[in-house]
Amino acid sequence: MPIDVSKYHYLNCVLIEAYKRGLFCKGVINGACDCNWIKEYELFYNKQPNSKPHVQRLLFNISGKKGKTAKAGFVNIRPVTDGSEVTETYLIPPKDLSPPRAYIKCLDTHDIYGEKIVCVPFVMPESIFGMCIHASIWICLKILESRGMIDEVPTIPEIQILATGRPYTDKQGLVFVQASRLLRMCRTNAFYINNREDVLNDNAMILQLYAYIESGLPVILGVDTADVKWWKTTKHTYHSIVAIGHTMKDNKVDGFIMHDESSLPYQVMTKRQLLSAWHKKNQKLPESFIRESLVAVPPEVSLPFHEAYHGFDKMLRTLRAMGVIDGDIDALQFRPMLKEPNILYFETRNTCLFRALREAGFPKYVWVMYFYNEGDDLNKAKGFFVRDATMQTEFIFAYVRSKGTAIYQLDSGKTYQRWDSRQNRKRIRKVAQS
Repeated sequence: MPIDVSKYHYLNCVLIEAYKRGLFCKGVINGACDCNWIKEYELFYNKQPNSKPHVQRLLFNISGKKGKTAKAGFVNIRPVTDGSEVTETYLIPPKDLSPPRAYIKCLDTHDIYGEKIVCVPFVMPESIFGMCIHASIWICLKILESRGMIDEVPTIPEIQILATGRPYTDKQGLVFVQASRLLRMCRTNAFYINNREDVLNDNAMILQLYAYIESGLPVILGVDTADVKWWKTTKHTYHSIVAIGHTMKDNKVDGFIMHDESSLPYQVMTKRQLLSAWHKKNQKLPESFIRESLVAVPPEVSLPFHEAYHGFDKMLRTLRAMGVIDGDIDALQFRPMLKEPNILYFETRNTCLFRALREAGFPKYVWVMYFYNEGDDLNKAKGFFVRDATMQTEFIFAYVRSKGTAIYQLDSGKTYQRWDSRQNRKRIRKVAQS
């Protein structure tokens, strides 16, 4: 018999709006552990009536085929709250968010509190200790923890302490630059991207967002709640959400999947809806908007994607002028991502790439830009570009599959061309010098 959870307002909204009543509560664990709540209890709630140092854990199942059910994860419920009763939450994505329509790139197996759940962690902040941006940071760090990038994730009160030296927010959030510093303090590198400061148009902002998400890296975005469809409000409030995946139509990205830590998990925004909401007022130029985003990356990565893209675009046009790439390059589609170079080599088995990487000393991480003709299968790229994402070398590499031609540049500033064919495997020719 399913357990009635309708008394929990925020949880009920999640079950109705995000899951369309597709989940049901099949069990309760009283006295469960929740690291965020333990810290909140120690700092404030230990003297409150009806407060306890533990939470109630609600276990959920999802209905499957032929009447079968499967584990869907769990939600931890605070005993008392100044805001939402929902604290740490580990629920599988809704059924409709699956390939080939949707790709949740930050999805991972989380072995937490004795349970293994394939999900993207979610949390609603307790406003005494954290606002939306604090919860956004926590979600990002939990994703990076599952990838082995960091060892331990601070609780939301601890994130506030790192920011201001005290655990209480007084219901004041953090600006994105502060949040960027916090991510660096947690042993990541972080890129703060601003369309005005970085001179990026809307297409460039969407492309860089796609690049980080396709790499499995969550991105924090600043939006106006009046333009976010699931908020259903006309009040203008600047708010942070976390992009965790994207949707596709006709092999093109047409939207993004969000965790909104103050409202709902696993929400979809089309590109148009995102661009409508992704802004804050520019005080110096009231008629224009500022679009902000923030992403944590491995500490070795020092080249943001939008800077790497300038090099890709320059090389693309150079190869077109040389006749190495045919057709209209402005009609090409791109799939960018951050990778370890050994993974890229094992995927492509390209001998030219391996030799060039070896000569460059194998950078720890590289930016890869696959390019396609419009409508092509995304598993059959026309070619790809590679740049050293650590900026330790000047390594740039380009491969055009149709002609088996590779062109690359090393620290010497010299550009070399190789042919990936058996009879020319040892042939190396200097074709240009910068």
